[in-house]
Amino acid sequence: MSSLSTRDTLLTLIDDVEIIARQLVDNSISPKQQRLSSQELEAIVQLLIAKDAELKKTIKVAKEQAAVEQVMAGVKAELSKVDSAINNLEQQLYEAHYGLCTGIYQARQKLKSIGAANKRPVNTEELIRYAQRISSTHAVSAPSNWQQGDSRRPYPTDLEMRAGFLGQNGQLLHNQGHLSDPLSRHHHHSDSAQSGVGVFAWQPTGECTIITGG
Repeated sequence: MSSLSTRDTLLTLIDDVEIIARQLVDNSISPKQQRLSSQELEAIVQLLIAKDAELKKTIKVAKEQAAVEQVMAGVKAELSKVDSAINNLEQQLYEAHYGLCTGIYQARQKLKSIGAANKRPVNTEELIRYAQRISSTHAVSAPSNWQQGDSRRPYPTDLEMRAGFLGQNGQLLHNQGHLSDPLSRHHHHSDSAQSGVGVFAWQPTGECTIITGG
């Protein structure tokens, strides 16, 4: 019976007790000539007592196993809760790791930008002059019908600056200044000086200056 489960052992013992009890009942109601001898009856009674003791022992084991099974069920429930908490913690750690990696990457990119900016500092006066050009020739806000993904911008690009009114006129003045001979430039400057009217001159640095008489 050692190879059987507790349940199968209990069922087998109950069947044995039932068979022995039925034999005793049949022996008690059978005719006297057909009854068992006293030795056989004593053997059957002793067998019944042994089976009863074994049955009680098995029932005790079954109760202990039931208690252990209840404890195991509680442990399984706690393990399920712990597994859920571990999964949540793992998800939070993954999100924290992802955020940390993203922050480190962005910080490195900013450090690179700061290093590049330190190597090539921008003159404040040039920045102010460029801002004046933008504010005088372009709007400082997006169009009213602008939407996300619209390629139009409220500020000009470098190509738009060169193709604009200031860029074309400045280049034209610059080319005319180079193409004209010294005498014509001297004559033009003299006339301007005499008339007191200023003329525009586009400098190689990209600045537009006014030359007036005197």
